[in-house]
Amino acid sequence: MQPNAYSRPDDRGLLQASLRHLSGRLRPAVLFAGLASGERLQLTDFLGTATSSLHHVVVVPGAGLGGRVFTQRRPFLVEDYIESEGITHEYDLAVRRERLTSMAAVPVVVKGRSRAVLYVASRDRTALGETAVGEAVEAAAEIAHELRVRDEVDRRVSIIDTARAEPALALDRSWLEHVREAHAELRSLAGTVSDPHLAQQLDIIGSYLAPPSPPEGAPPAVRLARRELDVLAQVALGCSYQETAERLGLKAVTVKSYLQNAMVKLSAHNRLEAVSAARRMGLIP
Repeated sequence: MQPNAYSRPDDRGLLQASLRHLSGRLRPAVLFAGLASGERLQLTDFLGTATSSLHHVVVVPGAGLGGRVFTQRRPFLVEDYIESEGITHEYDLAVRRERLTSMAAVPVVVKGRSRAVLYVASRDRTALGETAVGEAVEAAAEIAHELRVRDEVDRRVSIIDTARAEPALALDRSWLEHVREAHAELRSLAGTVSDPHLAQQLDIIGSYLAPPSPPEGAPPAVRLARRELDVLAQVALGCSYQETAERLGLKAVTVKSYLQNAMVKLSAHNRLEAVSAARRMGLIP
């Protein structure tokens, strides 16, 4: 197997992109966010702040608005941060310096754990409405989806790395099936991520999962389109047209078309022959 070129993108990029999106929809709101750092929340990204008072604030569980949201894993809105009785007030000084009044915080929850918090705040006396909170909730859900995908990619790539580090495992049939499942799942995930860098990395992951080169005298490898490889990877696991379509976000008839194209290129008469030929040529594991 070739060296694994995968590296997880910086998750802060998701927060930054989300804040930019919210800024365009919630002007002139003050926006900031932070990622979980162990059991705490580190504020790292800001739009619309006038001072550095919030920069690098570390929010502990249960403290302030963010700490409450981080712990309880649900959104919360206060009409007047300083006067609110629904939160503790460890961070009032930083909030006062920014002259913030109404504030909402929304957690990014992945598998029951808060991974980040988005904040929306205003400087006037008009309380933030349901629209602002709803926009933040939607943004948090999108971040949560992307984090789930990245976590799953990490898990699948770790299987591949283990097989690379322990060549004997790759020869074990049960372990080889794990690698094949990981490969197929990663190809299907490539179509669900919004980060173009991550999608590109997943798109080429088959190259470092490829088996050893075919022996001398074997038929030369053919070039299959990305989607043809995606479909073959699923079919190799025994998936039907419909199952493959659901995994890849395609229609069953489209899956059938891609598979037929691959069969022609591989000079195969059926699915089994196509999978066998693709494996011989090192196109799929």
